[in-house]
Amino acid sequence: MSFIWLAGFLSTAAGIGLGGVLAWFLKGFQRSIHSISSLCSGLIIGLVSLEMAPEAVELGDWIIFFLGFLTGALLYELIHRASHSITFHPTSAEKNMMIHASMLLALSISVHNFPLGVILGSTTTSSLTVSFLQTLMFHNVPEGMILFTPLFLAGFGFFTWLFFSLLVALPVGLGSFAGSFIGLDHPMLWAYVTSVAVGLIVMVTVREILGESAKRSSLLFSLILSAVGFVVIFFYFAFI
Repeated sequence: MSFIWLAGFLSTAAGIGLGGVLAWFLKGFQRSIHSISSLCSGLIIGLVSLEMAPEAVELGDWIIFFLGFLTGALLYELIHRASHSITFHPTSAEKNMMIHASMLLALSISVHNFPLGVILGSTTTSSLTVSFLQTLMFHNVPEGMILFTPLFLAGFGFFTWLFFSLLVALPVGLGSFAGSFIGLDHPMLWAYVTSVAVGLIVMVTVREILGESAKRSSLLFSLILSAVGFVVIFFYFAFI
């Protein structure tokens, strides 16, 4: 399985890209930017609580998880303060917020994807590898929807979709390449890295997406749509 890194990269890119395609079609049915932002918040919280957080705890323990989460939250604050001095869309504060959120989400998902690549690269059973690749692709579909929805609503198109699909998939390829050599001898490290990603994603969701949506609509309406998003992601993972 010398090219497992390439298979991991392509599977992840396919999943992220497919999620982006779905986001592109669904955005045409949205009357309100705040509605889809709230819905995406629920999708993200569901993804984190049902997949990423349990994965981190399983690799390490609750102490490692909380330390990593705290690191991710602090890292978010540093990036948040630095990035908000940069204006991506000078004529629209709302679109500027969406771009900032997408950039931070891309970073968070990339951080999370590296240890997944390490796990893939350290897998020695062919049947398990194929199963993991399939899971990796479907796992990244909702992440692609979450990542690309704000970008498409901000006016970006095909080349942005292609660039971010490949960029976010790159850590899986690099992680797979590294995992084929170092294996899973450092589970606490990968648990910590995954927990950092969880902290980043939760902070981006609460502060950049859900918080802004609640300010521009209502907290109750935003929470209801977030709950709908959580239920959707719950059933998605229940049936894949």
